[in-house]
Amino acid sequence: MKRMYLVLLPVAGMILFFFFGCNKDEESRSSDKESTNSLVYEDASLLDEVSPYFYDNHIYRIELLGANMERDQIIRAAQGKGIEEGFLMIEEAQKFFFNHSDVIMYSIPTLDPEQTLILYESNGLYQVSMAHFRPAGGGVMSFALKTMDDRDYFSLKLDDQNRLGELKVSENEELKSFNKAVYSLTLREESQDVTAKSATADCCRKESSWSDCMDCTVNDCDGSWLCKIVGIVAPVELVAGFAVSCIGAGADSRC
Repeated sequence: MKRMYLVLLPVAGMILFFFFGCNKDEESRSSDKESTNSLVYEDASLLDEVSPYFYDNHIYRIELLGANMERDQIIRAAQGKGIEEGFLMIEEAQKFFFNHSDVIMYSIPTLDPEQTLILYESNGLYQVSMAHFRPAGGGVMSFALKTMDDRDYFSLKLDDQNRLGELKVSENEELKSFNKAVYSLTLREESQDVTAKSATADCCRKESSWSDCMDCTVNDCDGSWLCKIVGIVAPVELVAGFAVSCIGAGADSRC
């Protein structure tokens, strides 16, 4: 009996080692999966078909952020502007890629169903904004993108057919500063790769400021309800993406 016990003891040890080893591997794989961004949407054809209209869909890829360093960075950027982490529904944070700009946009729902935190990122620089989307009566929704001290970037209204109305672009010093910083960094990167097309093209991104670029961009929609937004995402993110068209605008910007 004693001899059998001595034989079974190492066997039991091996079984326990294998069992806990497997559990540890499963936990590691689960942890890796949770920390990796997951794909929500992708349409690579949009990279070859860039619409000239700002109100068309320019979002070709959307990711749900995992519990990783990237998510921690945008939390810190938000906290730097006075946003408490507890106000953010951070598990639903999404990352948006555009076919007409290298600027990345992050969207984070908040505990207020009428407010969504929007962050624009370029070259490690962040611009933190709050999108306000609420009913305005008669089937019309009011949208306003603001700085955290409640100053407008731009505002508009959407009817029940997603047509734009009362579109207003504001001169915003905070966004102007962010735009200049992105413009300087982008210009430095592109200085070695200036094509004849970019040097001679006439486009809204060559306006002197973000607000001038936006005024130029939305010129076709100056009259209410003439333009209709098109896209596969919620109106908040699609409309917030309008600003991306002009981030980095300046006299020598590439079109």
